[in-house]
Amino acid sequence: MSLHAIDDIGDAIDATKSLLFPFAARTWLKLALVVFFIGGGGGGLNGLQNAGNFGGQDQPTGGGVDQPITDGAPPQTVDGLLAAIPAEVLVIGALVLLLVLVFGLLSNFMEFVFVQSLIEREVHVRRYLRENVGNGLRLLAFRLAVALVSLLLTVGFLYTLFATVFGGNFDNVTASALFSILPLAIVFFLTVGVVQGLLTGFTTVFVVPMMLTSDRGLVGSWKRLLGSMGSNIKQYLAYLAFSIVLGIGVGIVGSIFGLIATLLIAIPFVLVGAVAFFALGGGHVALVVVGVIAVLFALVLLLATTLIQVPLQAFLRYYAMLVLGDIDAALDPLPAVRADIRPDEVDDEPTAADGA
Repeated sequence: MSLHAIDDIGDAIDATKSLLFPFAARTWLKLALVVFFIGGGGGGLNGLQNAGNFGGQDQPTGGGVDQPITDGAPPQTVDGLLAAIPAEVLVIGALVLLLVLVFGLLSNFMEFVFVQSLIEREVHVRRYLRENVGNGLRLLAFRLAVALVSLLLTVGFLYTLFATVFGGNFDNVTASALFSILPLAIVFFLTVGVVQGLLTGFTTVFVVPMMLTSDRGLVGSWKRLLGSMGSNIKQYLAYLAFSIVLGIGVGIVGSIFGLIATLLIAIPFVLVGAVAFFALGGGHVALVVVGVIAVLFALVLLLATTLIQVPLQAFLRYYAMLVLGDIDAALDPLPAVRADIRPDEVDDEPTAADGA
């Protein structure tokens, strides 16, 4: 029995070439915009859970709560702390938070824009956005639900440990006690991380294309996918293993080309910045000019690194969709692409039962 996860690597490269070549700057730039929002396929809101976890780990464990108040100093209440922060800082913080939320929201819609662009081999950002408002909201709700369940499980696990192992007393939280529960904590967090990764990852690479090419919603697509997985478990496990290896390889390639792009772009900007700084005498005006040059450098570098990610992310998505269609022909999201890159393929070749 052949493994589609191996056979489809070359076809995914061919599909990526058929989308991106001959080179069209407009297509590449629009795809770069989409790839910027999807962040290489993870989803913008997934990181919010980690941010919340990190914030919780920085909380004091008891010693700083009952510190004596300095004579004449007002109590450190929340209102007092907020009043001490300049209004400009609060406004900037609110704007940054708003941008993060908007970015996270758009990332869910852009998942469908990217996949639909790969399927149709045409990029229409605004049209695909309008057509997938409902799908984007369903994906957002699903990711939030998965993140919330993971967070609740983590909080429940930590509270259970605190109440049982440490007796509900912070004084019992010692280095030796923490070390004793380390194996259990590692197993728990690995399990939660793997399950969450599989749910969000398979949703992105398999369920999103199924939602675009059928009348099923997210839940219906997952039910159909689970049925296919039950009949072809070996093929899906092979995909999982090879996708991890390919993901690592793509990350290495992206890092290498990103480093090369950084060096090539930095050379002219550094030279121009140095000339401008010394020509203007190194005063305030020179610093402003250098700051503008630095901002331009950051924008050009962002564009270059995002363009580098376009073929890499297209390859990974094409690879997943080709494997899905080869495992279960009824779920194939790429019939037109498949016919183009496999002109000699027999249409009625049985594939759904390969992994049975």
